[in-house]
Amino acid sequence: MRAEIFEQPAVLSRVLAEESGPAERIARELRRRGVRFAVLAARGTSDHAAILGKYILGCALGVPAALAAPSIATLYKSRLRLEGSAVFGVSQSGRSPDIVEYIRAARRAGAVTVAVTNDPGSPLAQAARHRLLLHAGPERSVAATKTFTSELACLYLLAARWKGGKPGTRMLKDLELMPGLASAALGLDEAVAADMSRCRRMERCEVIGRGFPFPVALETALKFKETAGIFAEGASAADFLHGPIGMAKYQAGPGFRALLLLSKGPGLASLRTVEEKLKAAGVGVLRLGPPDCPDFLSPIPLAVCGQLAAYHLALLKGRDPDHPAGLRKVTRTR
Repeated sequence: MRAEIFEQPAVLSRVLAEESGPAERIARELRRRGVRFAVLAARGTSDHAAILGKYILGCALGVPAALAAPSIATLYKSRLRLEGSAVFGVSQSGRSPDIVEYIRAARRAGAVTVAVTNDPGSPLAQAARHRLLLHAGPERSVAATKTFTSELACLYLLAARWKGGKPGTRMLKDLELMPGLASAALGLDEAVAADMSRCRRMERCEVIGRGFPFPVALETALKFKETAGIFAEGASAADFLHGPIGMAKYQAGPGFRALLLLSKGPGLASLRTVEEKLKAAGVGVLRLGPPDCPDFLSPIPLAVCGQLAAYHLALLKGRDPDHPAGLRKVTRTR
């Protein structure tokens, strides 16, 4: 897991170099067909990348995007009506049967289908009309790390190409920052390890973000569950203030911490409010960020820091982050 976390700057560079052309070809078809909305189908870590895809497409293009419910097509056998849409299947392995079948059904329903996957020979890559590849190489750790950020890179790249014109060119220029942002986050490894050393007794964690950092909060919570074996929940700061904040004073203690993912964007104010309320309730608060980068790219360094945090906490608790109990690399759901 640690080796794969540290591969991310090189992986992001490969995505930018190799997938810009395919992204442009997909974007031309999306523009030609007048696509006005998008659907993203994914599971697990890839689902969190898909959630960020909603923010990327919405903010960059104004395109409404939604998460698919694959069981509508797989379990309930309902006929999809997706004319005029783009449907993205996001899966590092490309072998989750329900995502593959959803993409097949979406293609039959007239959608422009795109596979975002690490394996060009996977069933997902074959099912979709187009594909964007992650260029992550083999990922041997059960916990996905480099494939998560490379999925994000593919979605960012497609959005920039779809946007087109001078705004799209500016966005492409900004995307060149991604490898460096990942490298900068890796430079915080010792600081993250030190933070985790003070949380050895933590068994419950609320990971909170807002806006672009929110999907990373979901992903970081998953990494804590998978590798360190603690109960962790990801939340939006807005949703957290609407109810879950009420449990803070009852949970305060060395076994419970809140981890705030901060970015220099419009969501920062609500994170500050959450922090004040948690501290007033006696809850220990950890902070990651705000990274010195544009808000819309903050998921890259925040994701890397979250992966490092989960890795170090797992070691502190004597758990093997590479082989979590009860998990396999590819989970097949139908």
